[in-house]
Amino acid sequence: YGLYIIREHTRTMRILLAGTPAFAKIAFENLLHCAHTDTESLTLEIIGLLTQPDRIFGRKKELKAPETKEFVRSLFPDIPIFQPQRIDTHTIESIKALQPDMILVVAFGQILPQAFLDIAPCLNLHASILPNLRGASPIQEMILAQPKFFGVSVMQMELGLDCGAILGVGYVENCGENLYTLSTRLAQRGAQVLWGVLKRLRTHSLVPLEQNNADSSYCTKITRQDGLITLKNAQEVYYKYLAYYGWPSVFVESGLKFTHIVGFEAQGFYKEGEIIKILAHSALIGCKQGYLEIASVQPPNKKEMPINAYLAGARLQEGACLL
Repeated sequence: YGLYIIREHTRTMRILLAGTPAFAKIAFENLLHCAHTDTESLTLEIIGLLTQPDRIFGRKKELKAPETKEFVRSLFPDIPIFQPQRIDTHTIESIKALQPDMILVVAFGQILPQAFLDIAPCLNLHASILPNLRGASPIQEMILAQPKFFGVSVMQMELGLDCGAILGVGYVENCGENLYTLSTRLAQRGAQVLWGVLKRLRTHSLVPLEQNNADSSYCTKITRQDGLITLKNAQEVYYKYLAYYGWPSVFVESGLKFTHIVGFEAQGFYKEGEIIKILAHSALIGCKQGYLEIASVQPPNKKEMPINAYLAGARLQEGACLL
C-alpha cells in the first residue's frame, strides 16, 4: 500500500492533529487513551494541532478557543498550534517542516487543498457509513432518519467532499439519544476504529475500499431555521428535538423553544398546541397527530424555565393553546 510509507525502523508515528469542535476533542482524547493502553503496537508522537481560529461566543462576546486547542494545550503545552483563517502557503510550509508521518482530520471545518493533502497521508474520521451522508451534518441527519444503528468511517483523504477510500468502519446501536450524547459515543467509537487503522497501516495489512459514488448521499450545514417546527406530527418534532439538541434547538413561530421534551405519543389527534394535561413536572402538548411531553421551555430573550412555571405566568390552563 504505497501511499502509506510509515517508518518501519521505529514504532513511533509522528502525528499532526486537525480538528475543532467537541467531537474532535473527544475522538483525539480517546485515540490517545487507546495508544497509551496499547503501547506494544505503536506509539503516537503528537507534533502539532491545526484548528479553527478563536471565535466570539455568547452574549458577552467573549473570545472562545476551540475545544481541541484547550485539550491539546493541557497535554502538550509546547507543541505548535496553527489557527489560520484559511490554509495558505505559510501554513502548509510550517506544517511540512514538522515532518508528520500522518495527519488525522476530525471535523476540522475547512476544505483542505491538495497542497496540504500532499504533506503526508491524511486520514479523516467521518460520522456516517460512507458514502452515505457525506457533508457537514451527518449525525443530525442520522438522528432524523432513526436507523437501528449509527456509524462512523475512517477514510483516506483526497480532494473532494468525503469521497476517499474507506479504511475502517464502526457501529453503535440506536439508543434514542440526543445529538450531544450520540456525538460522544460516535467519537469514542471512531477513535477505536482510527486506532485500529493506524496499527494496520503500519504493518501494511490494510486494503482500502473505494467508495461507490453512485450510492452517495449528502447533507448540508445546519442553520438556525432548521429548528423551526410546526406541531403537526409529534414523532417528527421529537426527532428534530434530538437532532438539534443544544443548537439550534426546536422552536415554534413565536420563538418559544422546547428545551426539554421528555417523549412523545404518536397516536391520537389534537389541536396544534393544545394543553392536554398539566402534570407535576411537565405538560402534554397536542399535535395534529400525537402529543409531546414537554418539561421545560425558553421564551424569546429569557432564560430556560419549567413549562409549568411558564404556563402559570402566562395564565394558561388545560384546554388552552400554547402557541
